This record gives sequence, C-alpha cells and structure tokens, in this order.
Amino acid sequence: MNRRWWITSALYSFGCLIALAIVLTGVYAAPTEPHPDDTVVTTPDEVARYVTAHVPPQASGAPALSIPTGLYITLAEFTGPYTVEVAGQLWQRYADSLPEDLSEGIFIPNAKDQPTFTELYRERHNNEELIGWSFRVTLRETFDYSPYPMDRQQIRLRMWHPDFERNVFLTPDLSAYTSTDPAALPGVDTGLVLEEWGLQQAFFSYRAYVQNTDFGGPTYAEQQLHPELYYSLAVRRHLITPMIERGITPVVALITLFVIVTMLSKDRERRENFGVTPGSVIIVGAALLFAVLISHNAMRDEVKAAGLLYMGYMYVITYLVILGVVVNAVLIVGWPDLKLFREHDNLYVRLMYWPVITSTMLLATLLTFHD
Repeated sequence: MNRRWWITSALYSFGCLIALAIVLTGVYAAPTEPHPDDTVVTTPDEVARYVTAHVPPQASGAPALSIPTGLYITLAEFTGPYTVEVAGQLWQRYADSLPEDLSEGIFIPNAKDQPTFTELYRERHNNEELIGWSFRVTLRETFDYSPYPMDRQQIRLRMWHPDFERNVFLTPDLSAYTSTDPAALPGVDTGLVLEEWGLQQAFFSYRAYVQNTDFGGPTYAEQQLHPELYYSLAVRRHLITPMIERGITPVVALITLFVIVTMLSKDRERRENFGVTPGSVIIVGAALLFAVLISHNAMRDEVKAAGLLYMGYMYVITYLVILGVVVNAVLIVGWPDLKLFREHDNLYVRLMYWPVITSTMLLATLLTFHD
C-alpha cells in the first residue's frame, strides 16, 4: 500500500510540474503584443489617417504642421529598474514651406533630462532641409515587473516637437527604413546588446493624449486629443540568469527540507541514528530561512517593484514549508500519538510534501498569467 501511495504522490507532483512547464512555455513563447494604448503605424497611409483623425483644429483655421522624424538606436541600457539610457541618431526633414522661425529637434517628456544633441549633418534635398543629430538620453519608464522573471517590457521614447504649443506634430519618416515590420527591428543597430534582455520588436506608434493646460499660449488647443509619436523597443527578459541567481536558493532549501521530513519519525532510535531532533531542525530551518531571505531581498533590491513578484511566490512557499517542517518536528516528538502520526508514522507528511508545493506553485502561475 505504501508503494502505491508513493507512486501516486510522485505522479501527481510530476503532473503538476509538467502542467507548470507547459503554462510557462506558452507564456514565454507567446507573440509580443504592443501596449493596448498604442496605434502602431507601418505605412504612410496609416500615419496620414491617424494624424488626420486626431489633430485638433486650430482656432485660426491654419493647417497643422508635421515634421517627418526618424531614429536609429545604437545603445539601450537599463541603468536602474525604471531608467533606461538610449543613444543613437535622429533626423528630421523641414520643408521650405514651413515657417522660418520653427524650432528643430524633439522634446522627450519622459526623459530624466532633455537629450544632448550634436549636429552631424545638414543637407538640402529638393524642397526640404535634412538635419541629423546624435543624441543620448536617460528615460524614466513605468515597467511592470510583477511577472518576473517572465516579464516583457516596452522601452518608449515619447516625442514632441519643441514647438508643440503651435500645433506642430511629428510623423515617422517611414520611407527611410528598408522594412517597417516591427519584427525586422527598423531603426535598431544590428550590434545592439541589451545584456539580460532580448529584442523582440521595434516600431513607431501613436497615442492620443489630452493636456489640461494651454502652456500659457493661446495657440495650443487644450482639452482636446493630440497625437503623440512613440518609438518603442519591445524586449523580453532572458531566463537563464534569474533562474540561476534567484531560483536555486529556494529549490535547494526545499530539497533539504524534504530530506529532513523523510528522517523525522516517532521512532527515537531512528531519529538518533540520523541526529534529527526538534532543536536541530529549528537550527537548520533558521539557517535556511536566513539564506532564502538574503536571496529574496537581493531580488527585491534588484527589481524594486511594489507588490509580490511571480518568483516571489516560490520564496513565500519556501518560508511556509520551513515553518511547517519545524512544526512537524515538534509535533512528532512531543505528541507522537496524534492521529496524523498514529498508524503510519510521518508518512502522510512525506507523501503530501511535493504535491502541496507543486500544486501551490501551479495555482500561483495560473493566477499570475491568467488572461
């Protein structure tokens, strides 16, 4: 009978692990989707339709002005959990028909400090002037780390024209790219390295926003939708590093605790042969708790996210198992005649150990990634 129980326990645990692997594989391999607020534009017609539908009318009746703008990203580096340094080249096309006093360049609202521009070239082409700059900027982003380490982020450059209060808008210079398919990573240097992240997509998009001010000028149409140009890099975290750095400690702790549970017994001679006493279990549990806490705090310090992370469930489970094993050691020595231990010693605890852990982790996974 004991053998059947062990086989059932093992099969159930392996079944939960297989289900867990299937869910996580599906999550990790799922296609990258832009943020729901983004309207991705890949053709000039899509740009024209969006701008026409969202550019607010001016009181003077004058047409809105648009500046074709392009980007080429050569560097993107996470300098903190919510800061990204981006560098590359920017260019704009200014038609001769535009006002002569129009400013040049871009304004990035989500920049920690406005970018440093260095002019690289200024050329005449037909009836327009092409101006190119190199730039470097540190962006402040709002990332969601709750699925860590299965998280995906979107690095966004929000771009306004410096004269936005004059209803001047930016349009992507899509004709400058050989392909505007987001999977082809238009505007990204082929040698770009993102360390712990993998590039999935790069694209231009628009979001409609409403400002609650006219910025002190009568020409800005407040309380109306305005098209805001975005250039985004969609990235996915590599799993190897966080799994090794953050996953090994709780897994080793859980395996160690299972070994202790298998040695716990009502039989005093058996306990003495293994040197297992409630006191020794408490000491080992405290040591494991300390190690798991250090690893957990290191993860929290790295990510600095509010709330419970997905991998944090593993740590919470480990804390509870440490407490449970210590309680198990005290009960089986202090109250060996409890119904839990009366007929089959500590067998029930051993049989339920891995099924409870794997079931809880599977439930946490489904709750985290359920759509």
